Amino acid sequence: MKAIVAVNNLGYIGKDNTLIWRCSGDLKQFKELTKDCRLLVGFNTSLGLPPLKDRVVIFDNRDVWEQAGEVIDWCIGGKKTYEKYAHMFTELHISHINNNS
Repeated sequence: MKAIVAVNNLGYIGKDNTLIWRCSGDLKQFKELTKDCRLLVGFNTSLGLPPLKDRVVIFDNRDVWEQAGEVIDWCIGGKKTYEKYAHMFTELHISHINNNS
């Protein structure tokens, strides 16, 4: 499984389950990389997600990944989900967003 994350100048990946910046280039890259893929997302992060067309979103329930054995293409966050599954990542795609919020 690969992981994709955007981080700002202060090391933040989001706040209150949402992105704290708007970067069309980063969102376009996210869409291109994850189109037609299976995405793993944590519970809190899922609360702020818009519909992700052309993707299958699998929710981690914090305790046990209920779809154990399924192939997941990308982990899309949040912090606790990245930490929990970091040992499974084969690639990291990190975008740096020039933002100080």
